[in-house]
Amino acid sequence: MTLRKKLAVSTIAASVALTAFAGIPLSSKGLAEKLGVNGVVYASSSLADSALVIEAKKLDEALKATGGWANVRALQDALSSLDIHKQGDIVNPIVEKLNPSDEEETELEGLFLDAIDWSYGPTVKGLEELHAKYGTLLQTFADRGKVSDLKIDDIALYFFDVQKELVKQVGSKDLDGLLALLTDKDSVKQLMQSVLNELSTKQYKAQVLLTNFGITKDDVIGVLSRAREAVDKDATFVAAAGSLFKAYQYLNPTTPITPGNPGTVTPTTPLPESTDKLLNDLKAALDKATDAEKAAIITKFVADAKAEIAKLAAISAASSVTTVNGQAVLQLDEKSVLSAIAGINTVASKVKELAPASALAKTALQINLGEVSQKDVVLNLSDAVVKAAAAGNVSGATFTIGKFEVTVPVGGSFSSAIGLTIKKSDVSADVVGTLKSVSEVYDFNLTVGGTAKTSFDQPIVISIPLGDTTGLDKELLSVAKIVDGKLVFHGGRVSGNSIIESRDSFSSYVVVENKVSFKDIASVEAWAGREISVVAAKGAIEGKSEGQFAPKDKVTRAEFAKMLIRALDLENGSATEGFADVDSAAWYAPYVAAAAQLKIINGRSDTKFDPNATITRAEMATMIARALKVSQGASNVADVNAALKDFADAGKINASLKDGVAFAATHKIVVGNAGKFLPNNNATRAEAAVIIYRALNFDN
Repeated sequence: MTLRKKLAVSTIAASVALTAFAGIPLSSKGLAEKLGVNGVVYASSSLADSALVIEAKKLDEALKATGGWANVRALQDALSSLDIHKQGDIVNPIVEKLNPSDEEETELEGLFLDAIDWSYGPTVKGLEELHAKYGTLLQTFADRGKVSDLKIDDIALYFFDVQKELVKQVGSKDLDGLLALLTDKDSVKQLMQSVLNELSTKQYKAQVLLTNFGITKDDVIGVLSRAREAVDKDATFVAAAGSLFKAYQYLNPTTPITPGNPGTVTPTTPLPESTDKLLNDLKAALDKATDAEKAAIITKFVADAKAEIAKLAAISAASSVTTVNGQAVLQLDEKSVLSAIAGINTVASKVKELAPASALAKTALQINLGEVSQKDVVLNLSDAVVKAAAAGNVSGATFTIGKFEVTVPVGGSFSSAIGLTIKKSDVSADVVGTLKSVSEVYDFNLTVGGTAKTSFDQPIVISIPLGDTTGLDKELLSVAKIVDGKLVFHGGRVSGNSIIESRDSFSSYVVVENKVSFKDIASVEAWAGREISVVAAKGAIEGKSEGQFAPKDKVTRAEFAKMLIRALDLENGSATEGFADVDSAAWYAPYVAAAAQLKIINGRSDTKFDPNATITRAEMATMIARALKVSQGASNVADVNAALKDFADAGKINASLKDGVAFAATHKIVVGNAGKFLPNNNATRAEAAVIIYRALNFDN
């Protein structure tokens, strides 16, 4: 038995056993609710199914690119042309474990074979046909299998990981090991057992489903020999296996293991022609330049490099958008995007090599979909694109859809295939009440690596276009999160005719004018009234009770942590802290965690935060300075002593706080009084509101 034959048979075995469950009808709202995923759109054109189709299409396209599609299809045709009784015999041991009725048994046999057929010609339409044909049947088995949170993403991940692990294990063997494996069926069985054992350590939900039905690894492996014996055409298996091997090699290029060539190599992605020309022109110019001329050539190259990166990062994606069941679905040309990323990384690396002081900051891909009429949009970045971007000089991707923008980072918790669904709907008075809305309702759903994510360690930035703001106070506009039908205000920065907000979690959002009034601020109205109204509208500061702001109360460290983090869009639900005096259930805990992680607020010691202690003006100035350096890249004051010389009490400022006070004073965020800064005075709530307001309007 040859290596290629072994590969094909093993892959077919996995296909029969595992792709069957791809037909679970998650496009059914009723079942989606049963499975606990009612917050996500799971129609066949939705994110989950799109991810499945996209992954399968990669293999399909690789087979066509390497000329092997016909060979694999021939193997499928051979299976399809088998007598119906022989087809049933192939999968019978698994079907029996499902304990179906006679009618269900016939349907299951058809499903197994149709699922294999779909896997070799994956389309959204074909998947929907599976749903329509077998949906009711599989809803029954999903319930019996007692895997209530099963998602189609989980099935897709398991199915493709089986194939990838198989190729990985074969590729890791030396020549002698391969020859030994090919000599008998037991070796093949052991390989398949090894693959399934490796995957069993990762706790796939699909495995739980199989286990709950009593389907064992031996049952899966048993399909292998029965399929081979039923087709009984070695040449067909050999050709299909060779094609599958080449296709996976094409997707994950390695040098084949052959006598005299035992190793592997990492392939390179072709650079764009413009990048090649830029680098070749640079080399030619440097080769013939004198030492005196080289500095000017490098300076020009840095400028040209910036222009080249900007050009490569700009991706016109209107032609990559298709409409499926009323949704606009973006699927980029992976090869061209990878080439652009390779160009960006190569040019940035060359700049760093020749002019380290001019090293270029990471750039975001600018992916413009143009005007999209559909209310629902599905955005996809493939696994290869995300990994290439995260490994180089690309910070993420900004998707522009008409006037709406969303920037998704790469790296960290965004390290595998990214799928983002955006749904727009009309505003309901039940949600906004008497508040005036200036946007549609935007609902977001995110998957990373096929798994739904509701919170993440890096913010996603959304820019929501504003509607008619005539007669409204733009400073009082706020992005509001809809939670159980109520609004939670998260602020946002108005820029032109849009409002920009960073999110560390996803839900439904709408932009409203949020007028907040307090009955007890007359004494500070002249110098803090406007500031209190704006900061309260953004949800960064709240009253002590209904209509009561308590402007002269002192601010605690916990309160200021919330004001600062909420106002400057620095929330991070995944942040953690280790202070013994911060209860994880306390209202201020997530804000303290976010501030501590960003080193905006330090503890009074390694284990103590002292959340209820009042905050001084110098401490507040320092925290504001650190926050603006994080959020807007603000720079330190060059001469701290010069910035503080006009304050008669500068000597009373703690040495560790002088940088922050100098920054805040220079930018007039925290100002002195009668020639004094009063660094150790406790700040009031009114003062805090004024300082937060100035930070919101800081112009770097």
